[in-house]
Amino acid sequence: MSLQSKLLLFSSLLGAIIAIGSIIESNENYNELPDHIAATVNGVVIDQQKLNTAISLIASDRREAITEKDERLALDRIIEEELLVQHAFENGFINVDDNIRKTIVRSVVDSIVEQSNTLIPDDNTLKEFYENHQAIFSIDEQVRIIIFNSENIDDANRAKIIWDDQKDEASVFNNIDSISKWDLPNGYIPIMTLPRLIGPNLATIAKELQISEVSAPIRTAPGYSIVALIDKKEKQVFEFEDIKEIVIQEYRRRSRDEILSSLLKDLTLRADIKINSNLD
Repeated sequence: MSLQSKLLLFSSLLGAIIAIGSIIESNENYNELPDHIAATVNGVVIDQQKLNTAISLIASDRREAITEKDERLALDRIIEEELLVQHAFENGFINVDDNIRKTIVRSVVDSIVEQSNTLIPDDNTLKEFYENHQAIFSIDEQVRIIIFNSENIDDANRAKIIWDDQKDEASVFNNIDSISKWDLPNGYIPIMTLPRLIGPNLATIAKELQISEVSAPIRTAPGYSIVALIDKKEKQVFEFEDIKEIVIQEYRRRSRDEILSSLLKDLTLRADIKINSNLD
């Protein structure tokens, strides 16, 4: 923002602040508002609850009792805040400062998060959600494998024989100089990730092996490979009652996404959006 723009912005804010005092002083008390409304500012409602919260904050920092003057001061501060917010919108400050825009967007998202966190679905709804999203609430089958490789098919066959006999990785390496091993995670690998790690053909073979079993040599890019299954963990499905709190959190998370998606869809339908068709 240029220096001139900053000066204009500052002078506008200063003028608004000076005007606020006279506005509040000149306003007459209005006795026809409902009890749950503390005031209105250009039609914008200030809830009594918001005023009560402000008064409570003042009381927490005071030893003496809160007076009517303190309560009116709290209300005046809320009114001033609302006047400044309205002034900012009227004068386009939101379009000048990206930080203000980001704060507003974050506030909208936070309100949706708060709304979703108050959702308390009944057990039937939760159980139906749990049944429809079993993949989220389970641990897929996992395997530990070794893949030996050699450019020589005879050495690959020898490696298979040694493994069938001894089930020992070191024995394979000690007896065959040409044997190497694929660089794979040492721990358990989810069965669903195997095709990405080792290719679909080897993944299919690995799924069919029994523990300690080794495959026949398979032609692969680096030569001839054999897959040995070290261990396997079966798919684990958690019972609803054991993970009920996790189910609630996931239900709320998805509800939050749906609320935001629905809001954006509605806003998009009602908005006049024009996109330059010449954009690359």
